[in-house]
Amino acid sequence: MEDGDSDRPKVVPFRRVKEHQVLAEVGGPVDEVNVTLALYSEALDPEEITRTLGVAPTSAHRRGERTPKPWSEPARTGAWFLKERGRDAEPAEAVIDRVLRQLPEDPAVWRELGCKHDIQLRFGIHMTGWNKGLGISSEQVMRIAQLGAHMEFDIYAYGEDE
Repeated sequence: MEDGDSDRPKVVPFRRVKEHQVLAEVGGPVDEVNVTLALYSEALDPEEITRTLGVAPTSAHRRGERTPKPWSEPARTGAWFLKERGRDAEPAEAVIDRVLRQLPEDPAVWRELGCKHDIQLRFGIHMTGWNKGLGISSEQVMRIAQLGAHMEFDIYAYGEDE
């Protein structure tokens, strides 16, 4: 044997790899969906919208009003919101249905509102991980189109550890 070699065989450490270690989760439904019917215009009167739709808003304000937050600026436009929050990772279609069931179906109501206000159906999409999604049925898409609403998607992606 040469200098420095010992009589012992070389020991190579063996480290056990966890058998079910998750490296990444890919796909599946988003974690939470919030859906808001929003109407905006400079001359929006929240009480008029409430009477027309027959449902109270989650929140509303006129142009120039401040929100309850102390740092808020006067609103540049009037707004009326009807918001439904997703519960326990329920499908987006269920949250959308809760909003749509509260609204009148008469197309004349929506034509009149659309002439005066910008109508939006807003989606707050919250998720961890990546490559997650949601579905909206063709019936719901047709109903949203009948409202004259365009859809806005705000996507909030959080890290795995948050």
